[in-house]
Amino acid sequence: MDFSTPSKILNLYRRGFIGSVCDPEDVKRLMEELPMPVFGAAAHDLFGDGDGKLSLPFKSLLKFDPGFGPVEKQTTGDCVSHATRNAIDITRAVEIDVKGDRERFVSRSATEGIYQSRGHNGQGMSCSQAARYVHEKGGILLRKDYGEIDLSKYNSEIGAEHDIPSSIYLDEARKHQVKTISSIRTVQEARDALANGYSLSVCSGHGFSSRRDKNGIAKKSSGWNHAMAWIACDDTHDIYKESLFLIQNSWGVWNTGPKRLDQPDGSFWVREKDARDMLSGGGAWVFSDVNGFPAKNIDWTIDEVF
Repeated sequence: MDFSTPSKILNLYRRGFIGSVCDPEDVKRLMEELPMPVFGAAAHDLFGDGDGKLSLPFKSLLKFDPGFGPVEKQTTGDCVSHATRNAIDITRAVEIDVKGDRERFVSRSATEGIYQSRGHNGQGMSCSQAARYVHEKGGILLRKDYGEIDLSKYNSEIGAEHDIPSSIYLDEARKHQVKTISSIRTVQEARDALANGYSLSVCSGHGFSSRRDKNGIAKKSSGWNHAMAWIACDDTHDIYKESLFLIQNSWGVWNTGPKRLDQPDGSFWVREKDARDMLSGGGAWVFSDVNGFPAKNIDWTIDEVF
């Protein structure tokens, strides 16, 4: 399969390539393991927080990772790992930038460990498998050279071939787990999550046009078995009397047309009905309380710091 250009990736998905799977049995098992599996119940005190608001949590990530969005274009069926990583990195950035956590962002998270956790040797995986890995089985790995394996640059073959040694894939990753994961089932939950700085990873069977309209919105088109991150919500009703959600794809600069609110290349807005349809498959997860990277107690009076 040819993933060499954005247009070829788009054609693969249009022809039925399966990058993401919504596995109802795995979702059921995972939700039975979680103390508060549904966001609406786990965060009931946040109900209504997104109503009428413009929520742009991706802007916190751009402060730490200006290349967020189009820089890492997927080169195999690892879209779930990109969607999960992107959602978690936004949560990490907001925790530091807005909520004041005493942590360092350090670098972009790696996708390869997440994809290695898919449980088979073929292409694609489920969003619930990815959520389980970052929460329980493993955790977060960074774009860095770990000595035993170099993850400093995206290399899809590493995750595809299960090349990360257990000392990194399990032991190192577990030092930085996502403490809380929850399923998102409704537009209200998605709106409230984004208003509080929690991005979503969404597996669905819905595809969209590669051309944004004058408002940056893409119309639903052919179906894709695909995962993407939801990175913003506009509930101001300035354009339509409904919520709009900003979705970040992992195909590089694959689409064209007007953008707004400094959205990254490769992203597009969707209308509320389309967002509701995407959530209906049970493949949406939100991540919070990332066990991050403690800030160094640096004495800035010394002459040499870095």
